[in-house]
This record gives sequence, C-alpha cells and structure tokens, in this order.
Amino acid sequence: MSSSEYNYDEEGETWPFFVLALLTFVLLPLTIKYATRIFSPDPEKINATIEGSIKENGESVRVPNLAAINVYKSKKKSLKVFNKTLVLLIIGWSLVIYVGKYLTKEANMTGMFDPYSILDVSFSASEREIKSHYRKLSLKYHPDKLPRDLTEEARLKMEQEYIRLTSAYKALTDEATRENFIRYGHPDGEQPITHGIALPKFLVEGKYSSIVVVFYFALIGLLLPIIVGKWWSNVKSHTRKGLHVQTAGDYVLKFADKDPAKIITPDTILEYVLESQEVDELLPGLSLKEKKALVEEHLNRKFDLNNDKHERQKVELIAMLPFLVDGLIDIAIAFRLHEVIFAAEDLKRAVIQAVPISGKHQDILQLPFVDKDVVQKQPVKKLGKLLTLSQDDAKKALGITNEADLKKALRIAELLPTLRVIDAKVMVPGEEGVPPHSNAHVSIKFLVKSPRLKSCPEIGEDGDDERLKDEETLEYMKNPMIVNDKQPTLPFAYAPYFPQSVRNKWSCYLISQSENKLVDGSSSYNLEKIDLSNLKLTQEEWEKGEKVTISTYKFPLPTAVGNVGKVYYRLVMKNSTYYGADVDIPIDLEVTPVSKEKSLAGVKKLMETKQKESEADSDEEEYEDSDSDISDPEEDSLAGALAALRGEMSKKSAKAGKRSAHEQGSEDEGDDEEEEEEEEEEEEVFTDINTDTEDEAEDEAK
Repeated sequence: MSSSEYNYDEEGETWPFFVLALLTFVLLPLTIKYATRIFSPDPEKINATIEGSIKENGESVRVPNLAAINVYKSKKKSLKVFNKTLVLLIIGWSLVIYVGKYLTKEANMTGMFDPYSILDVSFSASEREIKSHYRKLSLKYHPDKLPRDLTEEARLKMEQEYIRLTSAYKALTDEATRENFIRYGHPDGEQPITHGIALPKFLVEGKYSSIVVVFYFALIGLLLPIIVGKWWSNVKSHTRKGLHVQTAGDYVLKFADKDPAKIITPDTILEYVLESQEVDELLPGLSLKEKKALVEEHLNRKFDLNNDKHERQKVELIAMLPFLVDGLIDIAIAFRLHEVIFAAEDLKRAVIQAVPISGKHQDILQLPFVDKDVVQKQPVKKLGKLLTLSQDDAKKALGITNEADLKKALRIAELLPTLRVIDAKVMVPGEEGVPPHSNAHVSIKFLVKSPRLKSCPEIGEDGDDERLKDEETLEYMKNPMIVNDKQPTLPFAYAPYFPQSVRNKWSCYLISQSENKLVDGSSSYNLEKIDLSNLKLTQEEWEKGEKVTISTYKFPLPTAVGNVGKVYYRLVMKNSTYYGADVDIPIDLEVTPVSKEKSLAGVKKLMETKQKESEADSDEEEYEDSDSDISDPEEDSLAGALAALRGEMSKKSAKAGKRSAHEQGSEDEGDDEEEEEEEEEEEEVFTDINTDTEDEAEDEAK
C-alpha cells in the first residue's frame, strides 16, 4: 500500500485536535454535573438569608445521636467527591493536558493564499499602495538582493517567499491572474483536491496497524457493549425516579388488589415501605419486625448510644424512608387513592420530625426538649394554645425545666408557619366566570400566619383590596402560573433528628367530591415559594392588615371544564415537615354559559350595528333645472334686454329673486320663532295659576 491515494497527518497538525474535541465533548458536561453536585449550597447558609427561617439545628438542640447523624452526612459527602466519576475526570483531563501541550502543533497556513495578507495591504488599498508594498518587500526577498552568507535552506525559503509575493501582486493587478483568484481562490487556477486521514501513516500502514485494529475491536466490540449493557440493566432495574422496579411492582400489586373496605393507615404504609427491595439491600438479614423496631425507636426519640452500629443502621434506614414514601405516593396518584396519599404524607412527616405516627399531641411533640410522657398527659394540643400560656404553665405543659431550653422551644413554635386561606376558586384568565370547555386553573389567596397571632385581619371583605387582584399582563394571560415564581423559595425545614436536609413545602391534592377520588389526570402540586414576612408581624400589625402580605398559588386543572353546571371539589394541602399546617377546604366550580354579548352571534350583531352608525348620511345636492346649458344673459346686455321683452329672467334678476326668496324665508322663520315665543310666554303665565279646587287645596293642607 505504498502508493496510497490518501495523505496522512505525518506532522500531527490535525489528529490531536480531533482527539481534544472528542475528550472535551464528553468531559465538559460530566465536569459541570460533578461540580454542581459537589458544590451544592449549605442549607444553614441558605436559611440565614431567608426571612422567617428557623436557624436551630441538631447541634443547638442537643440531639442525642448527633454523632451517628454526622457520620452519615460525612459518608454521603465523601461519596459525592470520591467516586468513579472523579477517576474518569482525572484521567480524561490529564489526557487533554498531555495532548494539548505535547502533541498539538501550530497549523501550517502556507498553503492558504491571501494576496492582501502576503503584501500586507488592506482590502481597500489602491493600486498605487499595492505597488509600493510590493517594491518594498521585493527588495527584501529578491534572489539578487539576498546576503551571500545565507544557508541553502534559508535562501530557498526566501526565494519561495518571493514567488508568493509575485503571485500575490499579479493576483491583484494582472487580469488573468485576478480572474483565477476570484474563481478558484488561487492565482494558478483550479488546484487538485486531496483526501486526508487525521492519523499518522505508521498507525495505519506500518507495523503498528495491528495495534490499531485490536484497540478498535476492544472499544467497539467489548467496552461499548459493556457500558450500554450496564446502562440498560440500570434502566430496567429502576424507574425514572430511581425506585427499584421490584418495589414499584409490589406497590402496584397492593393497590390493584386493595380491598375497598380496608382502611389504609400510616402503619400500613410503613409496612409496605419496609418490605421494599431497597430496605432489603440496605439491611440484609433483618426481619420486618426488627426493621419496624428501628423505626419505632426513631419515632419515640429513643437512642442506644452504646451501640454505634445499631444507631448507624437506624440513621441509614430513616434517611431512606421519605424517598420510598414519595415513590409510593406517585403510584397512589395514578390509582387516584387520596386516602393512601394522606396516610403516606403523615408517615413521612412523622419520620422527618421524629414523633409518633398516631396521637393528638404531634403539634407539641415536634418541638425540642419536650418530655413525651408529660405532654401526652396534659390538655394543650395546639401551638396557638401553648403560646398563650405563661412561662410556668408552658414549662409544665412541655416538661421542660431549663429556662434557655424553654425559650428556644417557644421561639421555634412561633416560627412554624400555618396558612389561612382567604379565597380559593377556579378561574379562567380574562373571563369573569368559567365558560364551558375552557382551560381553567385553581387560584388560592392565603396568609402565612404564626401560631402566636390571634384572629385574622379583615382583608377583602368589601372586595376592593388591590392585593387580592392579579395583574393581568400579557405574560399572565398566556400562563397564569407565573405568579408562583414571584415569591421567595421556602427555607429548609427544621428537622434536627432527620439525617438529611429537606425543603419545607405544601403538597396540594384536588379531590372530586362526586367520585371521592383524586381528579382524573391530576398530580401532586407542590407549593414551594411563599413569603414568610408575616411571621415577624406584631399582633397589632396583624389585626390592622396594612403590612400583611397576601400570597398567591395557582395550579392548572388537569382537564378542561365540562358543560354548564356545578362541580364540587375538595382541596387538601399537606405540609411535608410540620404538624398543624395542613389545609382542607371545599372549592365550588360553577360553569356558566357565554353571554349573548360575548357569543359569536352577539359579536357579529354588535359589529353590524357599529358599522351602520359609522356610515354618515351624505348631503343631498340640489340641482336647478335648466332648459339648456347656456347661462342666463346679463340684464344690461342686448341679450338681457331681449330676454326681458320675452318675459324671461336675466342673471341679475335671478340673483335678486333668489336673494328676496331667501330674505322672505328668513322673515317667515323669524315670524314662526316669534309665534313660538309668544306661545311659551302664555304657557308660563298659565303655569303660575293654581288650578286646584278649594276642596283639593284643603285636602292638601290637611
């Protein structure tokens, strides 16, 4: 193959750049993803910048198993940094540096013919300037002007440069050469086309060609199938959200075979979750009873500090449970089982706050330093009632003896947000009502309220509060849900006993009252952006309502509304982390027909009426009848005299007649106006006379 028709990259001008392009194409997105995961923001620093957030953490409230929680967090953080991705990035970027530094060469541009750059002139240079530059450069590169002490190689290079100068000069001055340059890009005319391979010749045709074949076979025949097979195996073994397919299948079977008479409780959901494939892989060899015992210890805030392995197992299990519960909720939504969803939400909240699943004192038990036995024996169950007690009574209710701990617990209670809904309805942008078959959305206006604030400010009772109205901009008309993004993101939740950082949010579910199921096609709508500035208001500012912030949340109805009639919904908003913050309200939808004015026929009729009104009545032009097109003769002319003898009218007499007729008409109009004025005066005289009889006058006097 010595007479090859291909040109190889013997100088290494092309193939290193090809390798660099492939490496950076793979490494750049992988590096960005890795860096994003590594440099995720610190939840405590984020909460420090959000108004209304709770700054307390596991260390400040003295969580007993804080050491096990910190070990888990450190392990997770190290796994984010030191993993297979890091090894791949190190090898990949090392190759990029090596190839870029040692194998790449500056491209040889001598083959590129640009007469302007060769002569060092601009594109707008005149012929005189071109000649001047050519003469100066010729003195430098002309073979007769070269020094005698030049080497043969240097002399040859200078002569070639002189040839290029001459060709460039001709390309800009000689007509034939210029035509070749314009048509073919070269002064010598069309150049032969060559095909090149971006590899050195020795790798393709030399003794190393077999190595290239082996490498190609290993890459395409072995490595690529292994990577694709591993990826496909992972796809088949896990759902799109990362749930194991075996776990998802078990959830589906349980819901498909569900007995309608069976009540699903949080304890039932806990058993479903603990039987998952993920828990079996995490804690192999443990029975369901043993796994449940670990969860019960966490919910009752009991710790075995002398058994580090036991505490680490418990922390790892607790950290996994919310993810498994969320996977169960996604499947329950597909089955429209709202009672299952609510039980799962209650279980997830109990796990995050480390409080018992069932009971009546969860609102109080989520606070730090409380004595569970003391709390469950006293009558106070709500945070609002707790914050009305005196310091001594609060100590007794919570079982806290330390003043600093009590102050910290009450401060946390004040910052736990609750929602007070002002208005909730179904809307259509730009419409007063909800017309049939329209795409509507649910609009919720609400206040964020601290448990220490009493009553509710009077807002919007007269309907003229501008804060209750949406600004109907063009963007709003296209997508009303943009109002959700105008509010700040909620902070990370106060959850010192949970080993992971979680964002506070409300999950909204819309239930059809007629079917007693989730609305068909609906999902979990997450309220994650709320202004918490109301939490800092005083009682006086809260009652006045002037400084109160009204928040808005909107989510679309999953399907278009139906025909004219009434539809009854139930809206449930479940808080993911705090007790006492749930909302359960009815929403009535009345679908009204389109009014006649807004219907197609009404709009058409309105347009026709406006068109008729806009047509102005044209003034009628009066034309005088004449026997001929000849104008009337002048009175003082001969023709005028003859016309007078014949009894005809001349121009002047005609004008005088018209003038006298006009004056007569004016006089008649004046007479008519005088007669009307006299009649009005007579009417005024009669109106002053009392025409009532004496009897009628006496009756009126009585």
